Amino acid sequence: MPHTIALAQCGSLPDTTKNLKTAEYFIHQAANAGAALIVFPEYFMYPCIGDPTLYVNHSQSIEGPFVSCMSGLAEKFGIWILFGMNEAAPKLRQDKCFNTLILLDDSGILQGTYRKTHLFDAFDWHESDHTAAGDVLFSPLETPFGKLGLGTCYDLRFPELARSAALQGAEIFIYPSAWVQGDMKAVQWKTLLTARAIENGMTVLGCSQYIKDTFIGQSFACDPFGRVLADADESSQLILVPVTPKDSLRARHLVPSLKNMRNDLY
Repeated sequence: MPHTIALAQCGSLPDTTKNLKTAEYFIHQAANAGAALIVFPEYFMYPCIGDPTLYVNHSQSIEGPFVSCMSGLAEKFGIWILFGMNEAAPKLRQDKCFNTLILLDDSGILQGTYRKTHLFDAFDWHESDHTAAGDVLFSPLETPFGKLGLGTCYDLRFPELARSAALQGAEIFIYPSAWVQGDMKAVQWKTLLTARAIENGMTVLGCSQYIKDTFIGQSFACDPFGRVLADADESSQLILVPVTPKDSLRARHLVPSLKNMRNDLY
């Protein structure tokens, strides 16, 4: 039986109160549509554009007010929520924070976190100037809508993350992102998401921020066979994606690439 995962393709503002209002607007829609999970993009709590000092200075702990408010919304609407935040790292150093994903269940209970491990030091961006890299991959989690793996944006270019999750039984992999505008970037985004799905026999979803002339939007989802489940345009919108976790079992039976890996060679 398919489940619905909602992708909230939107931007974020340097005002967390307004971002919480945006969250409630999309969560209400997703819950009314029967979605089991709603995904918000990377950097949802506070935007990472302009002065990086502001981004770091507005970071919060996971126990802080923004996560607490999102937890209340998860409980109020009875829906799982995944979103990105700038997590404070006071014990690490004062001029950096973590780029962290937060996963809340439908009772508002924290079920998982992931600190982005591959920082976007490419295309003239230097994420490592203001962000500390995580050093632990997300362990796939059993959820009511399938076994879930997570990565963040630039992680998509490192197939090892998705392969590691697939070997641990992940049926769904989600990349909350802020995919930067640029020549051929949208093609790369969709091609890589499709590749991660087909090569690992799992459904892969990418939810990208949309900010005109900065982040592309164009959220995209693909099943294990390469069928496109969602292909959004460049606008703020809610995308409903039908996801069937059992598709992974069938795909991996037909193409047992995980079993056929030559671990003796690589």
